[in-house]
Amino acid sequence: MGDRPVHFEFHSSDPAASVAFFEQALGWRFDRWGDFDYWLATTGEDPPGIDGAVEAAPEGVEPYTMNTVQVSDLEASIEACEKAGGTRIGDIREIPGVGRWARIREPGGNHFGMMGPL
Repeated sequence: MGDRPVHFEFHSSDPAASVAFFEQALGWRFDRWGDFDYWLATTGEDPPGIDGAVEAAPEGVEPYTMNTVQVSDLEASIEACEKAGGTRIGDIREIPGVGRWARIREPGGNHFGMMGPL
């Protein structure tokens, strides 16, 4: 089997409304992460399922969803994506206490993240 999605992000035009919606409609719990306008979502306790977050969509960008896949070797996984026709978008980012993250565009145009260890 391959690497699996471990996190999602809803990039919202109105994060407060999105958080309130998911709390009320689906019973999810949200906690602000540090001083960031980034709200971690706990979607439940029983597998299967993944947790995620809500944050503001960048200015001028339509709301979208970003899924992140956990990988054991970020550079090797980026290389495998590129060999398969994908493209890395931007630099690798270090997320303190979490890991190193890269954004990939697959040949069909979808973007997703890959998270490797620090």
